[in-house]
Amino acid sequence: MKKRILFITQDLGRTGSEMVLWYLLINLDREKYEVSVFCLRKGALYDLLPDYIEKNILYKSSPDWSDRAFRRLIKLFGVHPLTYQLKRIQQRFKADVWYVNTIAVPEVLEIPKPEGVKMITHIHEYLYAFSEIKAKTLQRAMDYSDAWIGCSDMVCEKLVDLKQQNVFLQYSFVDTETIHTDPLKIAAIKEKLGILPGDQIWVVSGGTKYMKGLDQVLPILEHFKAEPVKIIWLGAQVSNALELYVRTVAEEKYPGRLLFAGALAADYYNYMSAATGLLLLSREETFSLVMIEAAYLGLPIVAFDIGIASAFIQKDMGTVAKNRNLDELILGMEKVHEGAGYSKVSLRNAAMAYSAKQQLPLYEQLLAKVIAQLTAENQD
Repeated sequence: MKKRILFITQDLGRTGSEMVLWYLLINLDREKYEVSVFCLRKGALYDLLPDYIEKNILYKSSPDWSDRAFRRLIKLFGVHPLTYQLKRIQQRFKADVWYVNTIAVPEVLEIPKPEGVKMITHIHEYLYAFSEIKAKTLQRAMDYSDAWIGCSDMVCEKLVDLKQQNVFLQYSFVDTETIHTDPLKIAAIKEKLGILPGDQIWVVSGGTKYMKGLDQVLPILEHFKAEPVKIIWLGAQVSNALELYVRTVAEEKYPGRLLFAGALAADYYNYMSAATGLLLLSREETFSLVMIEAAYLGLPIVAFDIGIASAFIQKDMGTVAKNRNLDELILGMEKVHEGAGYSKVSLRNAAMAYSAKQQLPLYEQLLAKVIAQLTAENQD
């Protein structure tokens, strides 16, 4: 008999946690599972779900005006829209398990847990994210969850610290078969950005935020002000005061050295491939998929000791700077500039361990194991 799973997630956008879920959804065995997906918002992948997967979007965010109008109507009668909507989905779909993808969906944790339904919560967050989440949200996740999946060892350790039971590890991963580059486009990008043959180019990927280390760019550029070092920043520009400050100072003191490329889709990997190496400046990561992408492309990696960096980056792949030591990070960059022998083979092989080809079968096996365990408890 097929198991029925209701997946609840933010938006099925192209962020790390959403992409990992996407790979699972489109590969789950249809002979074993019936699947329904509920999103708080509509992301880029939502409409690309196969027809055999039922999908719903929060009334409030629905592109259908009748859903939004119905929400306003039931609110007038004192009905909580999300509780009503999920209750209707559950009554119709009869899910055995709710799978909540990240605790960054606090709305779902504010409604009563349906009776007889088991809940799996997949955690991609760590301590900084915890500081942005209300205590009651995490407490309800702890009260509601029958099993947890963490995206890295460090996340699982924190769940165990919280005295949670049934904690399982499933590493995040990327679909390496979708990583393609075009030498002609790379050359065009270099020309567009004013990159010269002798330049040392470093790429950073992420939103223009303090947590992503945007402020660290300025002392790096100061150190290399007499050398042809440039930094390409890939990712959404959030137009905050920090971005304005860094951009203004860089344009004044290091013109043409800090290049904001914005959020990219089609040419993302071509922009990455225009670089000499990857800089990972974040203050906190639970995993870092961009590190896997860069390694697959053969880029040496210079990183602060965050996420899985220490376990992933070997001596012939780059440098890990301990304790956020900027001088050590800069020394790592200089080694790359000097032509230290970094192995593209080692980088590619390390990346493949976190590829969808390697990890997706493990993810499916884990899900089957956890669901079998939880639904057996229901039958006892």
